[in-house]
Amino acid sequence: MSASVLIWLLCATGGFWCVGLYNRLMRMRARALDALGSLEKNLRGYASLIQVQFPDEEGCYIPLQWAGLVSKVKALELQCKLSRAAPLQTGPLQTLAQTVDEIAMEWTALREQPADLAGPSTPHAMQKLWDEAALKVSTARGGFNQIVELYNEALHQFPASLVVGMMGFKPAGKL
Repeated sequence: MSASVLIWLLCATGGFWCVGLYNRLMRMRARALDALGSLEKNLRGYASLIQVQFPDEEGCYIPLQWAGLVSKVKALELQCKLSRAAPLQTGPLQTLAQTVDEIAMEWTALREQPADLAGPSTPHAMQKLWDEAALKVSTARGGFNQIVELYNEALHQFPASLVVGMMGFKPAGKL
């Protein structure tokens, strides 16, 4: 075998390997974006629960203890838009994760408030629906983080780590 044939075989093998690597990373990135979309869908469940409890009508009264939760849920919609505008970037995803954690803390504080003469501060039906929505969000968040972890590991594996920067792939942020 001549040297030129060997060089061409190595170049062809390297080219096919790069195409395979690119396709694999694109599939993993698409799975992460799908998981982020699923998470956003589940996060909209919070907004719908708030909408049912406090419709956007003129003069709708929002109790003071609910004001923090309502404002955090409205901020969540903005954070979802920002994370969609810059998909899988660390900054917007960290802000989204922080907002989701703040909503969970607000809900816990609201739920643990003692009942007054009017009854519990959160209706039992609302507690059940909110807990179901929180479970869905938690599951979707965990699935997203697992997918992102696999994607980030694939970026740092040798020899892929030598060429992923040239292909334009960057590590994704977690929630």
